Amino acid sequence: MARLFIRFKLCNFLMNKIMELTVGVVELIIGVAVLLATGLGLWVNLNNECTKIKSRVYHLEQSDTDLKVTLAEISARLHTIELLLAANQIKDK
Repeated sequence: MARLFIRFKLCNFLMNKIMELTVGVVELIIGVAVLLATGLGLWVNLNNECTKIKSRVYHLEQSDTDLKVTLAEISARLHTIELLLAANQIKDK
């Protein structure tokens, strides 16, 4: 009877330790899952911000190109006006 009681106590002790380990592992898994979810959320947020910045830079570069084309056109027209004024002054003399 004493041996049976000792086996029962040992079995009960081992089951309690296994339950403690199981609860510890579950807590660890939950903690790791929370960290991974937070990391994923941070990555998505940074990726979104990076995409916005790239879009703005592209838009500014396009605006810069449009501005250069417009300035080149204005410069060509001013040159034409200067030539017309110079030709007009030659005719007046």
